[in-house]
Amino acid sequence: MTHSGPWWGTTSSSLQAEGVAPAADWSRWERDKRVPPSGDGNGFATNHVDDLGLIAQLGVSHVRIGLEWARLEPEPGRTDATAFDRYDDILTSAKRAGLRTIATLHHGSLPGWFSEDAVGYLDDHGRDYTWATHVDRCAERFDGLVDTWVPIDDPVGWAIRGFLLGTRPPGRRDPEQAARAIEAALLASHVAWQLLRSGTTPVMAVFGTPTIFGHGEENDAQRRAWHDLLFTPWISAIRDGELRVPGRPTRELAELAGAFDLIGVNHDHPIAVDRSGNVHPYPGAARRTDTGFTPIPNEIGELLSYLASELPGRDLVVAGHGIPTSDDEWREQLLQQTVDIVRDAAQHDVPVVGYLHDTGIDGYEGPYGFATQRGLIGRDRELKDSGRWLQENL
Repeated sequence: MTHSGPWWGTTSSSLQAEGVAPAADWSRWERDKRVPPSGDGNGFATNHVDDLGLIAQLGVSHVRIGLEWARLEPEPGRTDATAFDRYDDILTSAKRAGLRTIATLHHGSLPGWFSEDAVGYLDDHGRDYTWATHVDRCAERFDGLVDTWVPIDDPVGWAIRGFLLGTRPPGRRDPEQAARAIEAALLASHVAWQLLRSGTTPVMAVFGTPTIFGHGEENDAQRRAWHDLLFTPWISAIRDGELRVPGRPTRELAELAGAFDLIGVNHDHPIAVDRSGNVHPYPGAARRTDTGFTPIPNEIGELLSYLASELPGRDLVVAGHGIPTSDDEWREQLLQQTVDIVRDAAQHDVPVVGYLHDTGIDGYEGPYGFATQRGLIGRDRELKDSGRWLQENL
């Protein structure tokens, strides 16, 4: 494949931009004070016309937006026409600003009635009917306003954080249930792909992809175990039509092979794994972000090369990359390196076709609230030096 060079854009979830929806699974955590209050996020819901204009002024061509299911369907079977109208207006405003739209149907949060009360994707009916109905409804309503669909942002990471580590809703720590959740979320992504592919709009799968190193003594077995958890299930599904989730029987599903038009990766930092399987920052003594990890831009290049070899012929997108820090000078330095690395990869036949910075405008960051910033533009809508650099160098 021949490409003129990567396109550039920004990404945000509804959680970052709009805050926690009252009907979302995160709302229970907010009420129980397990996470800081979110308010209206960065106010995007009411300021979106001006905000999208600011994002366009960065010189980017794409914007990725979360369509919050818990706002669109706050109760089972009851949709909110006002929420549908608002997202319609947001997508229309993005188009008017000259931006191509990428819409994510599940980006971190789900309706509480679906994920907690009804077991969500882990239930066949929930996955194959309730979720499918939502996907179909959005595809029909927003037809012509969305340039690329993303069914689920990082289905494997969502399952691991929610069912193995317990750091996101529903907050469980059950390895067996986590394995089921990984399988179920990947199947849900495929259900959405099968529905959305009937139209003409491309569909992008997005996965969390930290590169993995050993921590301390040699422990290749644990490093491999984490690789098999984070990478193998989705790579084997897309490449071979085999759903291989550790702790679950391998499922031969030929229709999974070749799914999705684009393969997106979220990558902020590498991780290290010790002999007990615990995750640590890598390298241990390096400077860390507000979330406790160390960004290494070169690892994005390594990751893209690895995926190009594992998934030959597939177009790749850096679908989420950002630095959670209040030090914008550091963000600018890392952004410069990252942009150079993505450009260099594209020039050396790695099929990376796009890059999305997480995020455009500072917003709500879940467990970290507003204590850290990821944006190129502040919540006060002032352009940061990192944003100015991007503006001048695209």
